[in-house]
Amino acid sequence: MGLNGKNKSTSKDLLWLIAAFILIAVTVRSWYPIQQGSGKNDFTLTDIYGDEFSLNDFTGKVVLLDFMATWCGPCKASMSGLVALHEELGDRVEIVSISVSPASDSELMLRAWKADWGADWIHARDLADPPVSQTYKVTAIPTYVIIDRNGVETFRHVGVTPEATLMEELLSLLG
Repeated sequence: MGLNGKNKSTSKDLLWLIAAFILIAVTVRSWYPIQQGSGKNDFTLTDIYGDEFSLNDFTGKVVLLDFMATWCGPCKASMSGLVALHEELGDRVEIVSISVSPASDSELMLRAWKADWGADWIHARDLADPPVSQTYKVTAIPTYVIIDRNGVETFRHVGVTPEATLMEELLSLLG
């Protein structure tokens, strides 16, 4: 025991705090599982036309996940760059835009967004359980996650990202 007699209770409080933290971490981990080690965080969504797809459908391809919302100014500012990437890389890269705001981005709104931009790639609302945006720890939009041919997250950018940066990273994975 120390001079003030608090060491014993402080140690006990610290042990309880650590135990509580571990319990919370284990509980949260079981609610929102992420496949640790493999780097693969598969998900299944339904696109804006009612077709179901999974990340595993694109095994062997490089994938660019675009977490966005139609009301997001920076997302709008990024669209011309994404369209240019898609035009240049075509079928070599799979782009998937996922609206993290499914309450405000209806399928109809996303269809109009896609048509207005000429964005000829998959668009979906994040209605998965758990949300794909949570699985990928998206905290701001736009967020870009680039996944290699083996399904492993290789690059991540939060906020408006230069088209040249995304192009360089995608090309590095295409070899």
